[in-house]
Amino acid sequence: MSTPLFTAPACGNSIDVEAGQVFAVELKENPTTGYRWEFEASPGLEVVSSSYILNPGGGAGGGGVRRVLLRADRQGEFALHGKLLRSWLGDSSTITRCDITVRASSTAR
Repeated sequence: MSTPLFTAPACGNSIDVEAGQVFAVELKENPTTGYRWEFEASPGLEVVSSSYILNPGGGAGGGGVRRVLLRADRQGEFALHGKLLRSWLGDSSTITRCDITVRASSTAR
């Protein structure tokens, strides 16, 4: 089974996943600017991993995507909150947010 992938259009919306299945959220990021995505998940939603993937052929400063792998450990509705910020400057440096409602069921719709 392939990993379901959600991108920027999922921000501000709800997504349906299968409980226990790993799924991915990918959002544009260019860490050379100092801005990086940070995510907070509600209880029941586990951040499995977070990695930066450079755009192919992008070279230094070319940008890429932040890929976050998540899993809902049970059925229910969970919140994922992301913000693109310069972490050393705190919340006041946030330039973009991505809030997603994750609906996990025994069979995704």
